[in-house]
Amino acid sequence: MATSELETKISQVLVQLGVSDSGKILAMKPAGGGCINDAFVVETADAGKFFVKSHASTPSMSHDECKAMLQAEMDGLEALRQTRAIRVPKPLYVGELANGAFLVTEYITIRPLRDQRKFGHQLAEMHLFSGSSQFGFAKDNWIGSTPQINGWHSSWIELLRKRLRYQFDLAQFTGDMNKMAKELLERLPEFFEGLDIKPSLVHGDLWSGNCGSDDSGNPLIFDPAVYWGHHESELGIMHMFGGFTSEFYDAYHELIPKAPGFKRRILVYELYHAVNHYNLFGSGYLGQCQRLLNRILD
Repeated sequence: MATSELETKISQVLVQLGVSDSGKILAMKPAGGGCINDAFVVETADAGKFFVKSHASTPSMSHDECKAMLQAEMDGLEALRQTRAIRVPKPLYVGELANGAFLVTEYITIRPLRDQRKFGHQLAEMHLFSGSSQFGFAKDNWIGSTPQINGWHSSWIELLRKRLRYQFDLAQFTGDMNKMAKELLERLPEFFEGLDIKPSLVHGDLWSGNCGSDDSGNPLIFDPAVYWGHHESELGIMHMFGGFTSEFYDAYHELIPKAPGFKRRILVYELYHAVNHYNLFGSGYLGQCQRLLNRILD
């Protein structure tokens, strides 16, 4: 992607938004941490720094899909901010490029997560925020570069089944893996028997690389795949990749205690992300998918 075009667009946007008088950019440096999008820290002459994420169109993702993906991220960030439970970068603008799209947000210096206990409490408070009577989100979004089905559903199990089936269809499992995937979809309701699930706003992709602390030590989350869902679904990818201590989990469950069947449902939610990683990155995740299916169905 031509950075000169992106730099020109950013300059115009900052003036348009009224956050910069001149729009003069002093530096635009690559920011690491992601494998799906390009990211930059933009330093201006009169308005400080901004974070910019861009995505170039490809044969597998059209120009319109690039813009829709980043617009969905902007909508998700704004939804998370509305809970006022945890710090989230303020999204500012989504724009088009000749060969893709870009997102501009507030710039926050991200430090390693310092206070796991505080993060556990704040995440639980976010999940306890009441704002929807249905599950899903107003529009589909993306988990990595994989489309994530949303729309509105009265049943969490219905939405979860649709999402799992979509991931399984992409994976094209064969043999025993295909049989186990079909069995899971059929048996899904039994893992939720006796539960009264209320919609919680979840980040949706909250591994340790998508959270941290600001300079004051306050927890911070970013790069979401937001939806209204079962609060436990947030914990699947957290279990999958680790990085969260017993202090985090103890604080979280002080506000939201574990319900019967918790351990098996967490495996289901971990499986969703494991299959997505198989679809994104290949066979290195196949064994993990198989082990999870065996444990869930045992």
